[in-house]
Amino acid sequence: MDRTGKIILVASVLLLLGAPVLQQMLGPKREPMPDPALEQNATTETNTPPVIGPAPEENGTATPETATNNPTASTNAAPVTPSSPAVPEPVVKETTATLENEFVKFTFTSRGGGVKKVELKQFPKEIGEEVANAGPVEMNLDRGRLPLMAFEPRTASTVDTNPTADRPYPAAGSVYDLTHTHSNVVMTATFGDWNVRKVFTMAADYQLQTQVTVSNSSTNSLSEADFYLLTGTAIEPLNTSQMMGLNFGTMWFDGDEETKVDQGWFDNKPLGCMCMPGGDPRNNYEAGQGNVEWLGAYSRFFLQAVIPTEPGSAVSVHEFRLNPLSDTEAVAAGKKVKNNQMAWETAMSIKVPSLAPGTEKTFSYTLYTGPREYDRLKAIGAANGGNQFHLLMDFGKWFGWVAEGLLRLMKWMEPHLGFLKSLKISSWALSIIVITLVIKLIFWPITAKSTRAMKKMAQVNAKMMPEITKIREKYKNDYQKMNMKMMETYQKYGVNPLSQIGGCLPMVIQIPVFFGFFTMLRSAVELRGSEFLWAADLSAPDTIAEIAGFPINILPLLMTGTMFLQMKLQPAAPNMDPTQQAIMKYMPLMFVFFFYSASSGLCLYWTVQNVLSIIQTKMTKVDPDEDNKVEVIPPGKKPKTT
Repeated sequence: MDRTGKIILVASVLLLLGAPVLQQMLGPKREPMPDPALEQNATTETNTPPVIGPAPEENGTATPETATNNPTASTNAAPVTPSSPAVPEPVVKETTATLENEFVKFTFTSRGGGVKKVELKQFPKEIGEEVANAGPVEMNLDRGRLPLMAFEPRTASTVDTNPTADRPYPAAGSVYDLTHTHSNVVMTATFGDWNVRKVFTMAADYQLQTQVTVSNSSTNSLSEADFYLLTGTAIEPLNTSQMMGLNFGTMWFDGDEETKVDQGWFDNKPLGCMCMPGGDPRNNYEAGQGNVEWLGAYSRFFLQAVIPTEPGSAVSVHEFRLNPLSDTEAVAAGKKVKNNQMAWETAMSIKVPSLAPGTEKTFSYTLYTGPREYDRLKAIGAANGGNQFHLLMDFGKWFGWVAEGLLRLMKWMEPHLGFLKSLKISSWALSIIVITLVIKLIFWPITAKSTRAMKKMAQVNAKMMPEITKIREKYKNDYQKMNMKMMETYQKYGVNPLSQIGGCLPMVIQIPVFFGFFTMLRSAVELRGSEFLWAADLSAPDTIAEIAGFPINILPLLMTGTMFLQMKLQPAAPNMDPTQQAIMKYMPLMFVFFFYSASSGLCLYWTVQNVLSIIQTKMTKVDPDEDNKVEVIPPGKKPKTT
């Protein structure tokens, strides 16, 4: 390849890598209108009481409506229209209460009638610090989010998916009366003629049992109505430069299969490709027909999910922009902070049946707010009728079985590999190294055979390539003639070009293993805080310093260096043209761009894999026997394939 060709190749690679960034910078911007409820929330916390009633209008003010006692006035799935006084109520002071066990502490609020904060006691905020010193990880339901287990009436008969559409339920949060005993928290509120009573009780580990009782307080029968139960919030990471930190989303299960609702659904790009311009954005997702077995929102390591005793009516996921971070919150984040963060709020639609005067209906739920630990989620699913709760690990359908197997193997090995902890090599780091070694040994015979064949081919290549080069030059304008002459040359030297496919076989076989590692390591909370020499956290990049704000990560550079060395030792196929050779030569540069901000655990796996491949290539010898001699096949003699 000449100089111009190399420049074009490098420019094409850079354009490929920079296309998503250019799309973000130069492409059409999605600017959702601020959610009126966010402004109302801010007002509520200062001098205006929260409104019990329909969602605010577009101007941010609530429209008072009078509840009717006429049972014929309501229709199925119609919005609930609670009564509102004509004059503003006095400011209602927030009441809070807590429930806790050794794993978690829940803080409840009367504003919205749910959980406003969750503290995970066994997970420190700061990596490398004890929980007692750094404080536990917190899930704060603030910045415009409704509290978990808020129970709100539906405000419209249909859901608007327009990018500027409001939530389909009151986003300000209704006011509940809160009472607290040593074992539970009780919330009560009135929505027109509907009385709502919620009882929260601590359960095992990170679980909270919730009973919601809806009763008819009027003297007339009430037609069925829809309410929404808030089940979680997925948040875009503050620092989106970390590739491995982008694993967040929502998911629900209908009894047969899981459905993931992520950024792709809301952006609605052509062909589903994020890099494509255009698209018709949406911000209200609704699905389900009385078959919601569970609904959850997750970040990379932690999860908020609700399991109903009887399936929920439908699923709702709303995208909205969070309130800006305060100065204190921005300093506490400690990283590049975005004040235009998007969040996805999940809610389960609850269809309350028609009730006669004085009757009631009780719904029971299990709220889980904790780590995405495979075994724990599997056990919870088994305890709830085998509802596949572990699918919230988001291992995927293609290589999920590989990710699950690797995680199980690592968890089995980890207790036995803690002997290098004093050297800052955690048992989880050793597990990655040992598993990589085991995989390499399993594929050793296949890889060795392929390497030996390619080394033999390199010997043939030294004799054959001068003739191949002449043919390419002579027939460069006649590809059909060129291919025919090249095939004649291959036959002359006893070479079967198709046999070169075997050289890629070991790599193809290990693709599921790589994707399994990639999927598993991006959500394995066990790796959070695990050390490997200079890497303080295998779940994050191994940044040792920053130069002008640019992080210096060692393992991705080592990975790239070992890839270059491995490819240098690997003989090139004789039928590979110069352009393909140049692409293969510079391919490691693409990987350093893709994986520079990846977790150090993934880079550790790939680096060890490369080192073992280099060792194997060096150890694989070609015996100088008769079969390996390079000789021209005489005309008329059947060539022996290599």
